[in-house]
Amino acid sequence: MTNDLHEIKAFHDALPGPSAAATAAARELLAAEAAAAGQPPRTGSARRRLLIRAGTVGLAAAVAAVAFVVGADGGATPASAAELLQKAATAADRQQAPGADQFVYVNRMDQNWILAMSQGEGRSEFTTEISREAWIPVADPGNALIRSAYVKRRVHAGHVPSSMPTPGTVTYHRGRCAMEVLPTAEAGNLPADPDRLLAQVRADAETLVRNEQPAPGEDQVMRRVERTVASRLVALAQNPFPGPGLRAAVLSALSKLPTATMRTDLADPAGRQGVGASIRYQGPDGWERTELIFEPGTYRFLGWRHLSQRPDGGAEVLRQATAILETKVVDALPEIPAGTPEPATC
Repeated sequence: MTNDLHEIKAFHDALPGPSAAATAAARELLAAEAAAAGQPPRTGSARRRLLIRAGTVGLAAAVAAVAFVVGADGGATPASAAELLQKAATAADRQQAPGADQFVYVNRMDQNWILAMSQGEGRSEFTTEISREAWIPVADPGNALIRSAYVKRRVHAGHVPSSMPTPGTVTYHRGRCAMEVLPTAEAGNLPADPDRLLAQVRADAETLVRNEQPAPGEDQVMRRVERTVASRLVALAQNPFPGPGLRAAVLSALSKLPTATMRTDLADPAGRQGVGASIRYQGPDGWERTELIFEPGTYRFLGWRHLSQRPDGGAEVLRQATAILETKVVDALPEIPAGTPEPATC
């Protein structure tokens, strides 16, 4: 027990202290508490209380530290998207890899913009919000289990097709259906070195584009290659199962794209404020961009937003937004409740 406490203390002592902004905010809170109690704040007393609270938080973090938890570095806001993505890559590189017999658990919130055409019901445009939990086996990611709870729906135009799940519906998907609900980019044998990874992704993209039928004109090849490179790297960054080394390499590779720009005013669907890198590329129907959102200071991945232009050239539309609420390593799958119906479609 004594040795365990010494180890916890050593880990706590190695943690970074609170940033200057956090310290100032804590002092203001302590002063407010003292004022509410009718006592003038005492600098020495406030400082001791602040240190006690900071030490308590640090010790709790040391005791409760698990995989995929990354501490703040207390640094200033990055000056560019490239710097942000490099910091996020460094944070990702500290993630603990799961064991071969374990599962990666992901809890996320999805908002999807859907344009549907159905015979007899016509055209409809609506947004759905879905709470999703995924249990992804390390040894066989294609056999993941997904639990989807349909939370709410907002209709923008027309009538929602009767085949769409109504709010309150809960479904479970396994295997191929699960991967269609929570798709991941094929990582294959991509290298963990960012320069080699970017070169391979670019080579794969050029091969794919040049083999398209009908063959694109030479003036279109490079535009399509750049779009394919950007979209694949973004998909890899969104993948909850690439492994720590590969995620770091993907984020570093994204930092080298010339269309990456810095955003400091982003929020994920859960309302959490973040800093982000906006990756812009030419899609088949106009410009598209994906915003990768990170927690300020820790650079923990919070989620993403995907926007694109309307076909008529109008303002951008938010097509999809996802908040990653929790990611951790677990040892087993949950039991599917008895009597749960099979989903009608993937």
